Amino acid sequence: MSSDIEKLKAFHQVESYLTEETRCLLKKELNLENTNLEHRLPGLKVEDEFALILHFFNNCKHIISIDETTSKLTDESYQSDFIIHFKNDEKIMVEVKSTRDNKFKVSKNNLEKRRSFANELGYELYIALKLNGYWMLFHTDYLIKNNCRIEKYKDMNNSIFFTKLNATMHIIPAGVRIESIYSSAGDESLGAKHEEYGELISIKLFYKDSALFEVSPQNTECLPICMLFELWNDMLLEDIAVEKIDDLTTKSVNEIKNELMTLDYKYFLSSIEHMFNVHNRRHESSSFLKLLASDIDVSLNKERLEILFNALIKVGVPISSGVFVANNEVKFYS
Repeated sequence: MSSDIEKLKAFHQVESYLTEETRCLLKKELNLENTNLEHRLPGLKVEDEFALILHFFNNCKHIISIDETTSKLTDESYQSDFIIHFKNDEKIMVEVKSTRDNKFKVSKNNLEKRRSFANELGYELYIALKLNGYWMLFHTDYLIKNNCRIEKYKDMNNSIFFTKLNATMHIIPAGVRIESIYSSAGDESLGAKHEEYGELISIKLFYKDSALFEVSPQNTECLPICMLFELWNDMLLEDIAVEKIDDLTTKSVNEIKNELMTLDYKYFLSSIEHMFNVHNRRHESSSFLKLLASDIDVSLNKERLEILFNALIKVGVPISSGVFVANNEVKFYS
């Protein structure tokens, strides 16, 4: 079992650099085809996603990833996944866990050993938990008092994820409408492509039926703002209306009919999922983390996101924004 895990980690480290053919060959060479690979890899990728979220918030002085393989060389080492040194000089150790369920349980014995190990090195231990797609953060004391169980809807208000990382909520008002035109005629493109409809050639933004701007290959001044629309489209995917203009041209309309509550770091994660790597596969957390490690600065951080929202407000969309305070209440500042 441990050998499979180490081979899985090795595969995880290099897979984003490989073509699909080479990727399949390596899986076969490492004898990983029967190791439930598709279910076990996400556990590794979620650690990379957590590191990317820390990168987005830009409030860490150091993010140190720990290779737990070396803990097996000593009997009393219960290493976790990260040591985080915040810019306010607070230093913590973090264990990252994930599940597709709405409930999570961890062994009390294992948790206490990890906490004691972290305390011995001078760190408080926290658990970062991605529970059915929703990120939460708890001090280990909370889990132990809670019988080492977390339930999404019961415990989410006690999570300190938003306050610890200084997250921001942005509320998009009802009445915003985005019209996107796609063409399969080989026209000039805005640099994005829909698998079915073709190249993206135009984006129009409306608020309460007033046109605010249009982006085209000849007019890209407001194109950066359109990065915000990717998350809105993801959240409202089932409500997007599609109209066939002619055999080669398709219009996609996304209208926000009710206020849309959005979290700042979600814009960053959404932007990653809409990018493609050199092998024409969509980026995910692990491949994008390696892209950043190669000193290619293509990421959306908190400061850049604020600039985009200020630009959106300037063109006429009234955005309400606020920070999380005690009990995960939001204190609005605009």
